Amino acid sequence: MRVKMLGSAAGGGFPQWNCFCNNCRRVRLGKFHGTPRSQTQIAFSPDSKLWFLVGASPDLRTQILATPELSPSNQDPTHSPIAGVFLPSADVDSLMGLLHLREFQTFFVFATASLQRIVKKENKIFEVLDRADPPVQWQILSSKGRLGCHLSESPGEAPSFVCATIPLGESYPDYVSDELKRTLSPDEATIGCSFEQNGKSVFIAPSLSGSSPEWTKLAAASDLTLIDGTFWSDNELIQTG
Repeated sequence: MRVKMLGSAAGGGFPQWNCFCNNCRRVRLGKFHGTPRSQTQIAFSPDSKLWFLVGASPDLRTQILATPELSPSNQDPTHSPIAGVFLPSADVDSLMGLLHLREFQTFFVFATASLQRIVKKENKIFEVLDRADPPVQWQILSSKGRLGCHLSESPGEAPSFVCATIPLGESYPDYVSDELKRTLSPDEATIGCSFEQNGKSVFIAPSLSGSSPEWTKLAAASDLTLIDGTFWSDNELIQTG
């Protein structure tokens, strides 16, 4: 399995458009020892041909253009190798990029039932994804379970990879109405995903609240762990015994 980091910055990117902190200011002045970064975005491929996104950042169009592996091929010039998107949460930074994928191509969107209700009920703008023929295919992810994913429709074929999910204990975004929130499962607000293939696994959690200890077990058991959260001290991630 191949994994690519398409972006690694927090919401708003780096420099953030309305931020005048020392780092953002120095980037604008060309005095920062580093480069600007787009918002967090991860992609993986089980076969180096088809690619799946984890989240869909607002910077997704620019990130796709900067990644040759995600470009249409000579054999099929109007078809992207992006086969699906796994949505970990309903945060704006996690799903706004779906609107960049509205250009009449079908693909799979994997999300919890609660997240799908948020997108489909409270955000009619995402109906543009239905214009593809066939329309985008929504697949329900359990907040805690295992889903075998197939790259072909051959009967009896073993899954190409497995997605194992775990709830991360987050709350729903503020834009979700209180009326809808009361009908949603707390466990489905934010999930972490472990993608497994041929005895190897990568655990991805783009939004960690820190309130659920269960994710540490999946992270420790994985060959690669990519996590994103807010930490309030330099040694917060250091375990002492």
